[in-house]
Amino acid sequence: MIPPALLIHTCTITHQEDTGEVDDYGVPKISTITTTGVKCRFTNPGGMTRRLDLASGQVFQMLPGVLLPAETVIAERDTVSDGPLGFDKTYTVKSVKAVYGPTSISHLKAELEAVT
Repeated sequence: MIPPALLIHTCTITHQEDTGEVDDYGVPKISTITTTGVKCRFTNPGGMTRRLDLASGQVFQMLPGVLLPAETVIAERDTVSDGPLGFDKTYTVKSVKAVYGPTSISHLKAELEAVT
């Protein structure tokens, strides 16, 4: 479990979920759940935002991220907003990874891409 003292920021997460129903045109209906005041910690890749793998020639782009408690509901394409100064934009979640501790999931790490 991530120590609560490290979760020094708060944010708002807007999670979209398929309801399992479709409208008259066959488009899936989506429900939106907004959670405010989520304890988190924003991370910045710093000046090095791209990394080259010399063996394969692939270039990997490092994105800003947010660390969240393991029980947080978040998925790709959700939005994260209302972060602290420097992260006070609206972001789209590009990926979510579980970070494991010795016996269970410690926390989640979401990579973010700025929208506004």
